Amino acid sequence: MSPSRRRQANPHLGAYYGILTSAFVSLVISLAMFEQLGWQETWVARAMILVPLALYVVIALGARTLNVEDFFASGRRVPPVYNGAVLAAVLIGGTGFFAYTGTLFFLGFDALAIGLAWTAGLIVSGILFVPYLRKAGAYTMPAFLGQRFRSRFVRAMASVLQLPPAALLLAAEIKVAALIIAMFLPLSHQLAVACVAVIIACVTIVGGMRSLTWSASAQFIVSAVGFAVPLIIVSVLLTNLPAPQLTYGEMFEPLKRSESVTGVSPSAPSELATALPREQPGPSAKPFLQAFGAVSQTDFLTLFLCLTLGAAALPSLLARSGVTSSVADQRRSVAWGVFFVALFAISAPALAAFVRLLMFQDIAQAPANALPPWLNDLSAYRLLFTKDANSDGAIEASELFVARDGIVLALPMAAKLPFVCTVLTAAAGLAIALAAAASHLFTLAGSLADDVIRLVDPRSEVLPRLMVAWVAIAATALAAGVFLAFAEIDVMQVAIMAFASAAAIFFPVLLLAIWWRRCTWLGAVLALGLGFATMASAMAFGDAPIAGQFRLTTVIAALIGAALGLIGGLIGSLLGPKPTPAEQAYFEELRDPSGDALYDRAQRRAAAAASQ
Repeated sequence: MSPSRRRQANPHLGAYYGILTSAFVSLVISLAMFEQLGWQETWVARAMILVPLALYVVIALGARTLNVEDFFASGRRVPPVYNGAVLAAVLIGGTGFFAYTGTLFFLGFDALAIGLAWTAGLIVSGILFVPYLRKAGAYTMPAFLGQRFRSRFVRAMASVLQLPPAALLLAAEIKVAALIIAMFLPLSHQLAVACVAVIIACVTIVGGMRSLTWSASAQFIVSAVGFAVPLIIVSVLLTNLPAPQLTYGEMFEPLKRSESVTGVSPSAPSELATALPREQPGPSAKPFLQAFGAVSQTDFLTLFLCLTLGAAALPSLLARSGVTSSVADQRRSVAWGVFFVALFAISAPALAAFVRLLMFQDIAQAPANALPPWLNDLSAYRLLFTKDANSDGAIEASELFVARDGIVLALPMAAKLPFVCTVLTAAAGLAIALAAAASHLFTLAGSLADDVIRLVDPRSEVLPRLMVAWVAIAATALAAGVFLAFAEIDVMQVAIMAFASAAAIFFPVLLLAIWWRRCTWLGAVLALGLGFATMASAMAFGDAPIAGQFRLTTVIAALIGAALGLIGGLIGSLLGPKPTPAEQAYFEELRDPSGDALYDRAQRRAAAAASQ
C-alpha cells in the first residue's frame, strides 16, 4: 500500500461519531424515561456504566491492527480534530474531571493556576516541540532523542526516565476509574482496579495507538456530554441561560451572602502542600472569590510555571505528535486540543460555584435536624458528612465535610436533578479517566518495548516486534493494578508530582535538542540526569527543612531541576565533542516543515537497501 493512500483519513469518521453520539444520547434519554417509570436506581446506574464500557471495547476491536505504523502511530492519518480531542482527554483525565473541580470548590480563585497552566502548557508544547517531533516522525519521544543525538544510550535513558511521570499518572487515572466503578457497580475496590487494568490493556493491545485513538475519541464525546448536560441544566435553573461560563458571575452575590451566613470568612494563605485539599472529606473555610486566600502569590506563580512546563513536556502528550498526516495538521490538532482544554478550564469554575451556592444556601436555611435530602444521597456514597460540633442546631461551613473528588457528582444531586444525571456525570468521568489511563499505559509500555528491549533485540519482523509491545502492555497494566490494589494515593498530589517530573526531566532536553544546534549527547545526558536527580532529592527530602525553613517541595524542585537541566545541557554540550555531521544534518532537516517525516524516509531507504 502506498504511503499517500495509507495516510488518507476515513471520510466517514464524522458520520460514525455522529451516530455514536446519537446512540449515547438515546441511551441517556431512555434511562431517564425508565427511571420515571419506576426502574431501580441500581439498574439505571449499571446500564449507564456498562453499556458505554462495552462500546469502547467494540470500537477498539474494530480498530485492531498488526501493522507496525498503525500500532505505534495510528497510520499517521488521524484528522486534527480527533487528535485534539484525545490530547485534551489525556491532559484533563479523570484527575482534572474530579480532583480539579473539587479543588476549585475548596480554593476558588486560587485553584485557577492549575487549569490555566494546563492550557498554557499545551500552547507552549504546540509552539516549541510538537511540530518538530512530527517532522522527526519517531514513534516515541525517547526515539526522537536517540535519533537526534545518534545515541542508543540517550534513547534508553529517556525511556527509563519516563517511568515517574507516566506511571504516576497511570496510577492516578486507574484509581479514579476504579472508584467510579466500585461506587455504582457491586464490585470491591480491588476488583474494580482489576477491571480497569484489563479494559485499558485490551484496548491498547489489540491496536496500539490506532485502537487507543478511536476509543479515546468516543470516550471524549461521552465525557463532554456528561460534563456539559448537567452543568447547562443547572445554569438554566439558576440563571435562565444555557451558558454557564458567561452567566455564573450572577451567582457571586448570593454566594457571598450564603458564605457569610454559614461562617466563611477571609483566610490567610498557607504553604502550597497544606493548602491543596486532600481526598478525604474536609470543610471549606475560604471564600470562593478571595484571591490568594489559600496560597500566596509566589506559590500560585510557581505552581502555574511548574504545571505549564510539565504539560508542555508530558511524554503521553508528545507521544501523539506523529499521528497526523503532516506538520500543519499536527499544529491544527494542538489548536483543537487547546480549545477543548480551555473550554473545560473556564467551565469547571462555573460548576464549582454552582455546587457551592446550592450547598451553602441549603445548609444556611435548614436546621441540623432537618437537612436537605441530597445530603443523605451524598452521604450514602461517602462523599459528604456533617457534624454539629458546637451543638447550636445549625450546620456551618466548617461543619460540612465534603469529598474533593465528589464535587462534580454533587452538582446534579444538590440541584435535585433526576438520578440519571448523576450516573451520566459518573460515566463521563469514567470515560475520560479510561482514555487518559490507556494513553499513559501505551506511552510507558510502548516506549519500554520500542526503546529499551529493541536495543537488545533489534529485529524488524512485524510479529515479534508487536509481541514485545503486547507483553510490555500486559505486564505494565498488571503491575499498576497490583500496586493500586494495596496502595493509597491522592490523585491530585500524584498528578502534580507527575507534571513536575516531566518539567524537570524532559523540558530542558527537548528545548535544547530542538532549538540549539550545538547540543550534543553529553549535554542531553546531563540535562536528563540533573532533572531526575533534583526530583529524586525532592521526593527523598521534601518534608525536611533545608537551610533553615526552606523546603524542597515538588513544585520548587521542578523549576530548580528545569533550570539545572538547561545549565547542565549547555555546559555538557560546550565542553564535550562537537556535533557530528550526521547530527547537524538531522537538525537542519528538522527545521523544514515540508516533506515526509524523517523516520519514514529512513525506513524507506532501509527497505530499498534490503531489497537489493
